[in-house]
Amino acid sequence: MTIKNRTLDDVAADLMVARSLEKSATEQRIAIEEELISLLGAKAEGADTHNIGPYKVVITGKLNRKLDLKRYDQVVDRIPEALRPVKIKRELDVSGIKYLANNEPDIYALLAHSGALTVEPAKTSVTIIRTED
Repeated sequence: MTIKNRTLDDVAADLMVARSLEKSATEQRIAIEEELISLLGAKAEGADTHNIGPYKVVITGKLNRKLDLKRYDQVVDRIPEALRPVKIKRELDVSGIKYLANNEPDIYALLAHSGALTVEPAKTSVTIIRTED
């Protein structure tokens, strides 16, 4: 939404108000979700569906799991290889790619021109802080 005759101060102030409203709406949504959970209950893991008048409410419990790799390495030999719950994940080393782009242009070009590397713009972020009242 672009409106003519607005100053940068106007736009910055509107962004601050919008973010404040967004934060308040998020806090309100979370409070309502917590109220529903307290009324209907939740599994530690898995989903329960509740039909409440015209609404279908699904409450899904989740567990976060972490593995201490140093401790895992101490016991891994006692776990059969087929049952080891660890995956090897290959992923882009962003620092390494930036290094190649700046210091090894031929190698970087090989990756870029082969189609192995794709570079696209990400969402540009805006940070705004009110400096005076």
